[in-house]
Amino acid sequence: MTARALVAGLGLIGGAVGIALRRRGWHVDYFDPNVTLEEAQSAGAADARVDRIGGENLIVLATPADVAVELLPTIESAGVVTSVCSVMRPLRDVARGTFVAGHPLAGWHEGGLANAHEVKLEGASWFLDADDPRVEQLVRDCDAIPVRVGAAEHDAAVALTSHLPQVLSTALFAYLSEHAGIERFAGSGLRSFRLAASDGAMWHSVLAANRENLRPHADAIASLVRAIIEGDERDAFAKAQALWRALQE
Repeated sequence: MTARALVAGLGLIGGAVGIALRRRGWHVDYFDPNVTLEEAQSAGAADARVDRIGGENLIVLATPADVAVELLPTIESAGVVTSVCSVMRPLRDVARGTFVAGHPLAGWHEGGLANAHEVKLEGASWFLDADDPRVEQLVRDCDAIPVRVGAAEHDAAVALTSHLPQVLSTALFAYLSEHAGIERFAGSGLRSFRLAASDGAMWHSVLAANRENLRPHADAIASLVRAIIEGDERDAFAKAQALWRALQE
């Protein structure tokens, strides 16, 4: 029997999930008023389009976080609903029925279905806040690795490892853009800040949903920046080098 899933939101991550599942022989329906069936099939991300969310045994919410929070309480399904948003706790708080908050640790700085092929799910950690064999099979069929984690722990951690790097990259480049002619002094280090090219449309709802976890770090980093500038960095360079090397292993 062919495995089936409904992907709600056929953008960057939803598209990547659809592509990965179809490669494994799944039948993928999708709900997204902004993506035509021709676009979905051309990208290899879905087989058919539906006009409502529900009915499927496995539903993947791949909308922006704020949209997912609005949709979750309205979904009626005898199966399981899971998500691929960058936050878990706001969704967990409003979910009803069988729900698994999820987050594949994969992405791309440009959004939309057209960039879904850039997302590398193979070997990626895919965080799940509950156990469900149907969702775990979906993760494995995307060639990712299911990792169990609590929703609150996840959101606090990715505030540091994912959301804060985006905020800092955007802030730096927004500040630099106010200095005319600075581009001719840009070297390879500055040009390596790929996150600065991220689309705000992808990030506004994520940052809003995880704002409470982000706020405490803003003042701490600002204080550390001032300390480094004043020569009172307290081994900041050594600590940064050690973590960088550990991440390369």
